[in-house]
Order: sequence, then structure tokens, then C-alpha cells
Amino acid sequence: MALSRMAAVVLLLFTVHTQAGELVLSQNLKLQYSQPNLISHSSNTLILKYDDWVVSHQLVDPKTVYTRIDLSGIEEQYIKSLFLPEIRNTFPEWLQSLSAEQALQFDLPVAAVTQKQVGNAKLIGTYSKKNGEGYLYIFDKAAIHQFRVIGSEQQYQQIIESIKER
Repeated sequence: MALSRMAAVVLLLFTVHTQAGELVLSQNLKLQYSQPNLISHSSNTLILKYDDWVVSHQLVDPKTVYTRIDLSGIEEQYIKSLFLPEIRNTFPEWLQSLSAEQALQFDLPVAAVTQKQVGNAKLIGTYSKKNGEGYLYIFDKAAIHQFRVIGSEQQYQQIIESIKER
């Protein structure tokens, strides 16, 4: 199944050139984007590079988020726990610690979590002014998508607003 997801991502990369300005994320979601200076694809990561900011996209694989820990079946709750401590507190102590450590690495601002619904997909993320980067996760039926925006908060918000139903 991981190979078919990878094949889909590669196919999407080639589709970008024929559908300039629209990246198909799933059957029900798309990302509308302005023309970047560079589009790069490496392994499971797609990168859109602009003059003064960068957007990366990858699919979350619950078996590779952490070495030797398989988060299959709890990956959605785990990722949400990075942003919402009340979810984190329901985990076993070792997983709470892992979640808290990851949230600290992301330098997630307290009470500055973005939550949005786009069709059936749920979006959750935040922007760190200190680090000049934002993380956004999209939970849809087919996969969990991770976006990382290195740039301004306005550019981060632009990505959120560019995610639409197909």
C-alpha cells in the first residue's frame, strides 16, 4: 500500500505541470497554489520553492514517524496530541512524553492552534513566529498530509486558505 501511495505522489508531481496552479491531494481535496520558482520531489516529499518562502508536502507514514515505534491506528490522535494537550493526556505516560517533546521541538505557541474543516477533511496546525515556520496536517479518508511552510504567517495562512474541495 505504501508503494501505491508513493506512485500516486509521483503521478501527482507530473500532473502539476498539466494542471498548473492545482495540486490534487486526494479524491476530495486540492491545493491551489501560485506558480513557484522551483518544484522538487524527493522520496515522499514535494517541495514548492518561492522567492522568500518554501512549502513542503508529504504523506505521514505511521511506521516511520519514529524509529522503532509503529503508530498505526493511533497516528491521527497522536498528531492531534501535538497541538491539543488534552488529547495527549489520554495516552500512556511514555507516549505523552514523546508527544510533549515533539510539540516542544515544533515550538508550538500555546492557544494558537488552527482548526478547520474542508469538506470531510479536518485541518490542524499552527505557526511559530519565533521559528518562522508553520505546520499543517490534513486528515482525510485516504491519508494524513503534512505541510511545512517556511516563511511568514501570512504565507502559512495562504496555504490554509488554498486547500479546497474538488
